[in-house]
Amino acid sequence: FKLHYVHGLKPSDPERRLTFISKMICLFDQDNDIISKIMWTDESRFDNNGIVNRHNSHFWSKTNPVWTRETNVQVRWSVNVWCGILNNTLIGPYFYDGTLSGQRYLEFLENTLPLLMECIPLQIRKTMWIQQDGAPAHNAKVVIDYLNQHYPQSWLGIRGPLEWPPRSPDLTPLDFFLWGYLKDNVYSEQSTSLNDLKERITKACKT
Repeated sequence: FKLHYVHGLKPSDPERRLTFISKMICLFDQDNDIISKIMWTDESRFDNNGIVNRHNSHFWSKTNPVWTRETNVQVRWSVNVWCGILNNTLIGPYFYDGTLSGQRYLEFLENTLPLLMECIPLQIRKTMWIQQDGAPAHNAKVVIDYLNQHYPQSWLGIRGPLEWPPRSPDLTPLDFFLWGYLKDNVYSEQSTSLNDLKERITKACKT
């Protein structure tokens, strides 16, 4: 048996989750393609102290090649990553340093996200929904105002027209699949630098 860590729920959470699911069912009854129109989004942190599977590093030879790989475990580096999933398309990755504030997130929505989505047909962008969790930056007033203006009645969030239930990573494909998949790939070997870490993440996103 394997131990799994899960979010602890507050007493009001089950009812809020049921309310969300009921509303999603109503939306699905109105539009069977609603799930494919939602862009699921999230942020995650990657660092050089991730668990490395050294069984992935083998060199087969009749003689000992004295094979080494230079790393610097004394120095720590990390990068924050934003990704989105719209239907079968992965949007991103987008890298950023430091804490994601409401203003920085707003600037991302205004200036960076449109560039990341240039590969998405305009008609799909016009009809899509956007989902975000309860991270503090997502709930800043400037962000809420922007989403209400540009995605009226078409976004999911803690303060959205369709309320996203708190502590529900099991409902978004980035949490229950993408981040684990990417980190399994990225941490298969020790990264040697911050740029190497970013390159590994970018490569994993393409597989």
